[in-house]
Amino acid sequence: MEVITHENIAAFDVDDTLVMWDSQFERQDFPYDPELRTKVPITDPYDGSVNYLKPHRKHINLLKKYKGRGMLVVVWSAAGYKWAEAVVKALGIEEYVDYILTKPTKLIDDLTPNEVFGTRIYLKDE
Repeated sequence: MEVITHENIAAFDVDDTLVMWDSQFERQDFPYDPELRTKVPITDPYDGSVNYLKPHRKHINLLKKYKGRGMLVVVWSAAGYKWAEAVVKALGIEEYVDYILTKPTKLIDDLTPNEVFGTRIYLKDE
């Protein structure tokens, strides 16, 4: 058994939170500019397909800020831990992420999700 003793934990979802699924960015012919990082090629570890997704800069910056302020950072995805790991690596944010996991699908608690997690944070993409 592993015990996480950190008192301040921030959890970030992957799809439409750290990367945006927008049809214009998924197309392979959409210009890829490594300097601007307008889209990032991410290989799906489950089927080998390449997806060109737009990084959600505001959430990525928030993740970095939380890590810089001493929070433990978790990245998760309903698509599985392998997908979450592929996205973290493609975005180059490994040094800011403490744990990667599959998004929990059940919450068994006497409190509602809002009482457990507090107010949901979601910043609109540019």
